[in-house]
Amino acid sequence: MTLTMDNFDTVGVGEYVEAPGVFKGLSDEPLKLRAAAREENRIEFVVTYFGVTLGRWTCFRREEKLQWQT
Repeated sequence: MTLTMDNFDTVGVGEYVEAPGVFKGLSDEPLKLRAAAREENRIEFVVTYFGVTLGRWTCFRREEKLQWQT
């Protein structure tokens, strides 16, 4: 699943979301974002790529947009 405004509310803690990979020309492997914590308008994800943890990213729903903090 890719995170969109339509499914933001349905993502629960422990669920995964995928995003396009970092090195598009080298691999089709997606980034995997596991929801680690959530509030009404914020989801904090643990991000991994090829099994390596890259860190935590936070997605905020503000008005009618998703904004990322990496």
